[in-house]
Amino acid sequence: MSSVLRRSISFIFILSILFSTVACGKGDISSDNSNSASSVTGSSSANTSDIVSDNVNNNDKPTLPDDILEKYSYMPVVSKVMPIIHINTDDGSSSFATDPRREDKMQGLIDYVDAKISIDNCDEKYILSNVKAEVKARGNYTLNYDKKPIRIKFEKKQSVLGLNDGKKYKNWVLLADWKDLSMLNNVISFYLGNTILGSDGFYTTDFRNVEVYINGQYWGVYLLVEQQEAKDGRMSVPEVEDGYTGIDIGYMFEYDSYYTEERDMPDGKGDPTFEINYPGTRYDQYGYTVKSDINHLSQLIFLKNYLENVFLIMYAAVENGNYMTFNADHTDIEQSQFTSAKEAIGSVIELESLVDTYIINEIACDPDIAWSSFYLSVDMSESGSKKLIFEAPWDFDSAYGIKKKFTDTDKLFAQNSENPWLSYLSKEDWFIEMVKEKWNEMMLAGVQNNTLELINRHKTVYEKYYAANYDRWEKRLTGGNGEVISEINSYRSQGQAADYMHKWLSRRFDYLNSVWQ
Repeated sequence: MSSVLRRSISFIFILSILFSTVACGKGDISSDNSNSASSVTGSSSANTSDIVSDNVNNNDKPTLPDDILEKYSYMPVVSKVMPIIHINTDDGSSSFATDPRREDKMQGLIDYVDAKISIDNCDEKYILSNVKAEVKARGNYTLNYDKKPIRIKFEKKQSVLGLNDGKKYKNWVLLADWKDLSMLNNVISFYLGNTILGSDGFYTTDFRNVEVYINGQYWGVYLLVEQQEAKDGRMSVPEVEDGYTGIDIGYMFEYDSYYTEERDMPDGKGDPTFEINYPGTRYDQYGYTVKSDINHLSQLIFLKNYLENVFLIMYAAVENGNYMTFNADHTDIEQSQFTSAKEAIGSVIELESLVDTYIINEIACDPDIAWSSFYLSVDMSESGSKKLIFEAPWDFDSAYGIKKKFTDTDKLFAQNSENPWLSYLSKEDWFIEMVKEKWNEMMLAGVQNNTLELINRHKTVYEKYYAANYDRWEKRLTGGNGEVISEINSYRSQGQAADYMHKWLSRRFDYLNSVWQ
């Protein structure tokens, strides 16, 4: 993307099955009935017969067909021995992980530093040794925390711990989970994303917990995830060829209150941004940041008009019973032959992706959905659907009842949020019928039970790892975090916070069952 343009403009069914083989990629099934991890630190290679197993009590036998059960069969890896990622910078300095602040990003001052990446304490086939890469601190407000998220950019495409079925990419992310004392908000959200969105073929990052060492110093437990980007096997849009200026490309973009900061970054370092109108509505956040590569201003203008027209089609169908659709080249809208709002809106939005994303956010109650880290995409290529897609759920460190003023479990949250895409259709009967159908299928497939079990499994299996992390970052325990409720700040272990999450989420599932069953 040129600097000129930059300036202008994220119960599987564990039916008494015992797994003892190596499993590290997306879709692998593993769980645990062990009471502790076998080691907390160390660099020796581990034979991953350390993948552990669990039996879930399942008195109510599922009645869904096998093909439906298979749709919900995702379960992340939980291993007795946590893999270790070693980051060794070429200059021997760890300042890239300690010094950056949010204002540095706003001024375009955070740059990559050269490093070598090694991975061990895992199955032999996933070991890496001194692989060339660049690293930097990443994030927005999270840059102000002592323990910062880290982005890894390998010199060459690299598979990492088998994530996403072992696909190779240059870009990977280590999430620090500083604010969230349970360190499970993102784990549970990405599990739900892979289970719910994944059941309909939409993308959510794969993930795995790891320990991180920087220049030989223990840095704590992180969550290894994929960079949210338009790459084959990640977001559902194709990459644009360098120099191509046509509008028939894939677009990935973010609903983003930080868009003005991207626009105002010096030297064209920010991503392209645009604004849209929401006709006749109360929504105030209208900024978007383009996260995929584009080569020309005409592509940005097309995307802005496309998104604005999608909302207009939705609004006209709901408010006026006027069923519009796009013209042949998707540059304008016209009258259609549709006879219902569902038909008209479904012709421009992948409704299954919106239903799935709505459900995930009703479960999580994430305050940030009205702010940023909410991703959309559209594939305008010849083979693309040309429909707006909601996928790649991201950034849940304020969710699940830990943030002040957002602790209620017994009211609809996303429906009443300021996010126009989640709230606008959520009172339409036909949309809620789609939500109920999906919800009840999920419940029959055991998603509630498996979600709660995953909390317990992490708490038990990784207990010593979490304790080591909090020894390393004692300031988080003693200093607290002003954004979260006092109850969370009073806890002195991951286990206490995990118990809070389990109780909160149990109540949340019960409430949503009362609404949607």
